[in-house]
Amino acid sequence: MPTDATLTKIQKNRILRLVDEYGPPPAEFFWSEELQGHPASGYYRVSVLWHRPTEYSCIFGAHDITISPGWEKKVQYFRHESNFERMENLCGKWLILVKLETEAPDLWAALRLEATERLNQTELANAALEQANSRTAARELREANVDLSRRPPDLTGAIQHSLAALECVAREHCDDSSTFGKLLERYSDLFPKPLDKGIEKIWGFASEMGRHLREGRIPSHEEAELLVGLATVCCTYLARKIEAGAT
Repeated sequence: MPTDATLTKIQKNRILRLVDEYGPPPAEFFWSEELQGHPASGYYRVSVLWHRPTEYSCIFGAHDITISPGWEKKVQYFRHESNFERMENLCGKWLILVKLETEAPDLWAALRLEATERLNQTELANAALEQANSRTAARELREANVDLSRRPPDLTGAIQHSLAALECVAREHCDDSSTFGKLLERYSDLFPKPLDKGIEKIWGFASEMGRHLREGRIPSHEEAELLVGLATVCCTYLARKIEAGAT
């Protein structure tokens, strides 16, 4: 028969005050009773406070308290020798950790989402470029996205690679090795009007950010993302025009 080492109602009420003071909302927690121990020393029925959204727990053992997460490792054990004030102190620290964990942004998940969204858009463009035999442009677009994904990102490099991709596919479309700016002037049907004027201004801005850098003028992450995205869309458009002209 296991020894009953569970907390009393009064002790649980004191823990609730700690939850109110330090933890996430009390409604996110619940109690359970578990068996703890082994045949040599005997078994105890103990109280466990669970945080439902994360499944983190604080186990009020007969002689020790087990918290997950701990402040040094994922699971930590502490002796309390039936000292409830020590249990309260450890539980309060655990509640602070749980709150910090739940409020902390998942930067890795955000990074994966950002990378996935960017990759999906780029791969659509690359598929069109590959079909149009514009493999150099496809490689430059991949490099642009690699630069954006670096920590810290190479914003200037990303813009430079996206400009190179756009210039490359435009040259192939026009069968002309001039710069992209010259191609916009010479080939009025490169992009539909009046979008061609907007793309000309985008090219000028991108060139300033990626090629003709001025002191104190560094592109922001948002500007680099915008320019790479616009270059990707324009590359896709020209690649499909090339493919349509070849069929």
